[in-house]
Amino acid sequence: MSPVTLIILLVLLLTVLGSGVLLFITVRYYWGERGSPPATGEARRKQKEDEIRLRRKQIEHAESHPRENRSPTFLDNRKRTS
Repeated sequence: MSPVTLIILLVLLLTVLGSGVLLFITVRYYWGERGSPPATGEARRKQKEDEIRLRRKQIEHAESHPRENRSPTFLDNRKRTS
């Protein structure tokens, strides 16, 4: 075989190998460890409602437990009591 034929064969082999790895990673990402493809329709709506409910809970908690400001001096790292 001539060197040009070997280079073309090597490039084709690497292209097929790279495409196979890409396909493998894509399939594994969508249907492998994650469990299922992205949600659609009713499942997506329910997921969004759950996220909104959780966020509302976080906001209520933040409102009932306000942040305590720290002292403006650099070395004093204690929290203010008022």
